[in-house]
Amino acid sequence: MTAMNPVVDLAALGFTACTDPLGPAVRLSWNVSDPAVRIRVLRRERRFPGTARRGWVPVPAATADLTDGVLVHDSADFPADVEETRSEWEAGTLVATTRFFRYRGTPRDRHLVGLIRRTTAADGTPLATTAEIIDGDGVLPGTRYYYTAFAAASGLYSRATQASALATGRYGTALFAALPQADRVRDTVSPAPFTVAREDADKGQLQRFVEIVEAHADLLRGQVEELAGLHDPRRVDARLLPYLARHIGWRLKDYLDEDAQRGEVMFAPEFYRTVGTVSNITAMINRLTGWDAQVREFVRNVLAVFDTSRLEPVEGGRSAYADGSTRAHDGGPPYLDYRTAPPGSLDTTDAQAMYRLRNRLIDDTAAYSYDCGRPRADGGYDRDDRTWYSRDTIGVYIVPDVATEAFVLQAEWERIRAILREFLPVNIRAVFVLMPSVVVEEEYDAVAMATEEAGDRGVLLQEERYGEGSDTGADAIAGWRRFLTNSAAHCSVDTAAGPPDTASRSWHTGIS
Repeated sequence: MTAMNPVVDLAALGFTACTDPLGPAVRLSWNVSDPAVRIRVLRRERRFPGTARRGWVPVPAATADLTDGVLVHDSADFPADVEETRSEWEAGTLVATTRFFRYRGTPRDRHLVGLIRRTTAADGTPLATTAEIIDGDGVLPGTRYYYTAFAAASGLYSRATQASALATGRYGTALFAALPQADRVRDTVSPAPFTVAREDADKGQLQRFVEIVEAHADLLRGQVEELAGLHDPRRVDARLLPYLARHIGWRLKDYLDEDAQRGEVMFAPEFYRTVGTVSNITAMINRLTGWDAQVREFVRNVLAVFDTSRLEPVEGGRSAYADGSTRAHDGGPPYLDYRTAPPGSLDTTDAQAMYRLRNRLIDDTAAYSYDCGRPRADGGYDRDDRTWYSRDTIGVYIVPDVATEAFVLQAEWERIRAILREFLPVNIRAVFVLMPSVVVEEEYDAVAMATEEAGDRGVLLQEERYGEGSDTGADAIAGWRRFLTNSAAHCSVDTAAGPPDTASRSWHTGIS
């Protein structure tokens, strides 16, 4: 690899985020193994920036990934108003810290926005270099922020370069004001000029020390208050979503981003509440595959005997047979559907009924005897997707929206069948019915879809020479014109004129 495209170990980058006690702000840090490696950090709420895969395998960022959030740092362009470097010995190693400041506020004062810490051994050997950025622009207290670091020119990133932290604020608990007045009055030792922030220039040594403790107390208070949303999918730390889902027996899709996973956790209780219903099964298949599926309970097609106890009076003094089926009702809940008799044999004179029977459509209302399956030698029965008409069988009708091989759809159905077993009642089995797709041809408009274009591909310039003519005759028929050019005046017959002009003729010889 060249220096323009260095090799980057994202795990060794050690990207982390933590709460800044002097916030609201978040401190981001990482190891700098090669100063030539460009680092860009983006920030979002509710989920990590980046729309591509989020596994541990590094992937290059797409154009949309590098704009998916607020840019908080770019090592190729990190302006600072003031740089300050200090060196000190720690446990036999030399630590040189370069701090970067920007002027902000009114009155203007310098604020720390980042630093680089370089550690060197006693013999001058470089040991480690760490970069740290303080993200405070646009950060609100009580909000958890999610960061993704993109390394190198290609923007490599993975789970190893993602971190989150809570931004906490200052609650103004005023610990110094709670001290005895005798101690506060004696706190008169002011700091040396330009050694502290402008806001601390008039504070004594004791007050500045107490406010350090107060800042960390505010940090702990903010983190404790975040615990109130520990079971709220909209507020909980995205890294806890898999554990929150595990509490209710839900398995999250790892390929979804954190925002979509929050929606899944919020959707799960409603899903469990309606488990086993037709609408639930349809929604599950649509969510897992994107197919437009319909579900039919084949118990409605099983031939049943007439039960007089199900006769119920209806309006007009008539009686109807209630078989338990329902019908949709506009503006209200569904109501029971009544028949004058239970489903019986098929009316072969009904063309629509015969069509539904031949094509095994979902709206087939014919009655069939109970289908046990294929008998086995031991007296049992084998049932497969061709065994339909029983009280414990439902049919999932699929109409593919795109041209797909049948074996691909069958393989996908086997995957869905395994998932459905966990959510269907134990005595219910589902069969897969692939309906023929409908091919809709577009209307052919010859004027809009077919056009003719004509143009000269070249011009031939040459001199024409003719010999003496041999014909002595001449056309002398009155009103005839010789067809010489391709102009509008000498084209083919215009039948739209009245009477049609047929005067133009090809060359005729020997007419006198």
